[in-house]
Amino acid sequence: MSFVLYFILVSATVISTTHYVDAKRRLSKVEEDDIEKQLKILNKKPVKTITTKIGDIIDCVDIYKQPAFDHPLLRDHKLQLAPSSIPGVITNKTNPSYSIFRGLQKKGCPSGTVPIRRTTRDDLVNAKQYMKKIEPFYANNTFPNTDIAYHFVAVEEVINGKQYYGALSSISTHDLTVYRGEFSTSQIWIVNGPINEINTIEFGLIHDPSLFRDSRARLYGSWTTDGHRSTGCRNMLCLGFMQISSTITFGQDFRASIYGKEVHENYFMVNLNAGNWWLNVGPYADAMVPVGYWPGAIFNHLNVSASVVRHGGFVSKTSRGSTPPMGNGHIPQTDDYSKTAFMSQMKYIDKDNNRLDIDPRFIEIKNSARTDCYNIIFDGNLGQHWDMTMVYGGPGGPTCA
Repeated sequence: MSFVLYFILVSATVISTTHYVDAKRRLSKVEEDDIEKQLKILNKKPVKTITTKIGDIIDCVDIYKQPAFDHPLLRDHKLQLAPSSIPGVITNKTNPSYSIFRGLQKKGCPSGTVPIRRTTRDDLVNAKQYMKKIEPFYANNTFPNTDIAYHFVAVEEVINGKQYYGALSSISTHDLTVYRGEFSTSQIWIVNGPINEINTIEFGLIHDPSLFRDSRARLYGSWTTDGHRSTGCRNMLCLGFMQISSTITFGQDFRASIYGKEVHENYFMVNLNAGNWWLNVGPYADAMVPVGYWPGAIFNHLNVSASVVRHGGFVSKTSRGSTPPMGNGHIPQTDDYSKTAFMSQMKYIDKDNNRLDIDPRFIEIKNSARTDCYNIIFDGNLGQHWDMTMVYGGPGGPTCA
C-alpha cells in the first residue's frame, strides 16, 4: 500500500477515534501536521463561498471533486445524482425545504457544485469526542465507565430476522442550552452487523457547540462500519458522504418550536436506493428533498439491508459533571404536544419502498437513565397525520451524570 493511499485511509477514520479535547490544547508537531493534511483533503478549492446569516462558512465545491471521492473505496464510484422514484421525495429543482431552516441562502450553490461546511482545525480537534467507545450501546444498551458518559432513550421494533431498507419520522425541533464538550441529539438509528463489525447510520438533529459554536438544532448524520472504533464520523468530517443537494447540507440550523405556542417539526428519512443510503429532509412527508447519500460500497453489512431501526435521543456529558437536556428539555407528557418533544409517523421502509408503521406489538422501550433525568413514552397510533408517535426528553443536570 502506498503512503498516499495509507494516509487517505487513515484520514477517513482517525478524526473520530479519540475523546473530546479542548481545541486550545497545545498539540504536538505530528498532531498539527496530521490535522493540516486532513484539512487539505476535506477542504476542496471552492467555486464560490457563502457566509450564512449565522456565520457559517459554506464552500461550493465541484460535485465531482468533493472529498468523498478521495476515499479508497470510492475512487471509481459512479455518482448517483438523484434517487430513483421514491414516494414523497422531490428530485426536480423545486425546493420546498428552504423554509424549515434559519439563515439558509435560498439560491444555494451554482449549478454543478455542492455546499460543504468548511472544516476548521478546531472542528477536527473537538469533533473527536462523539465516537469514542459508544459501540457497546449496540450490543447491550450500556456504556463503559469512562470520563465521558452517555444516556439514551429509544423506541425499537424487535423482530428477529426482519430486514429494513430505511426509516423515517417527523421530529419536533427545539432550542436547547448545551455547553461546549456536550451534545444532544434527536435521531434515528439504522443498524446491522455483529458487534465487532457493527454498521450504523444515524441521522436527525444535533445540538453541539463544540462543533458549531452554538447550541442550535442542526442537521446531522453519522456512519461507521466498526462501532466507531476506527471508522466513520459525523457529517462530512471524514470521507464517505456524497453531497448532492445544492441548497441543503449538514450543519444547517432548523426553525425551533416555541414552548406552549408554536410547533415546528420536520421529516427525516434514510432509504436504500440503488445500493446507496439516501438522506432526505423536508417540511412534509410528501415533500422531502434528497440531501445526498452514504454509498453502499463503504459498508460491509449495511450494503444490503438493516436489521435494526431505532428512534430516540442521545446525550453526552464531560468532566463538567452534568448532562445536557434532551428533546425540548422537559420531562415528556401526552396532554399538550406543544409542550413536549415528539417523533410522529415513526415508520420503516420495506424492500418495495413502502412506508410502514412500526408494529406496537413488538415495541421495546429503552432508557439508560432515571426517569426524572430523561424519559420516553410510546403513545401508539394517534391517527390523522400523527400515526405511530412517541414523546421523549428531559432536563438532564448534575444528578444525571
